[in-house]
Amino acid sequence: MKDNNSTQDIEQQLKRLENNLYALNKAYQRLQKAIDLNHEQEIYTAIGETLLWTMTTNEWHQSHNPQYKRRRNKDENGQLLFGLLHAYNSMKHNMEFITIHTNEGGVQFPISFPLEIPPISVHWMPAGEILDGGGYKQKENYKRYIEGKDVLDSFKLAMDFLQSEYNNICK
Repeated sequence: MKDNNSTQDIEQQLKRLENNLYALNKAYQRLQKAIDLNHEQEIYTAIGETLLWTMTTNEWHQSHNPQYKRRRNKDENGQLLFGLLHAYNSMKHNMEFITIHTNEGGVQFPISFPLEIPPISVHWMPAGEILDGGGYKQKENYKRYIEGKDVLDSFKLAMDFLQSEYNNICK
């Protein structure tokens, strides 16, 4: 962590990071619940909220953690943040789409026996033409790192990386 600040400033900055991580974990829990309930609007809302806290925590590290970018760029879980950035910017700025995910599993029709109902999972939608905002590189990062992947898994891996960065600071 940058040490050109007073101890009190550093404590306040760490408190902000801790609050971000708390909010991120709560948003992720709401997303899990929304998926379990298979409620489309709740899923959309919870994805947006989880993206907000993921990217806010990423920005905190970029501002206060000098070696963060290097580690993020080399870490497989950290690299997911590049794809998540495009999803976040698309949700904020692109008013052309109404969802950023696709659902898989659940009850399928026509029903055949023996009846098997796979669990519902939510995946990042194909970028296509609708996710064009944010520039070419951001869209390519979305395609490379998260397109078609499970939303919960993507967030969990990114959260694990962000938590490990917090743990490194607190050592």
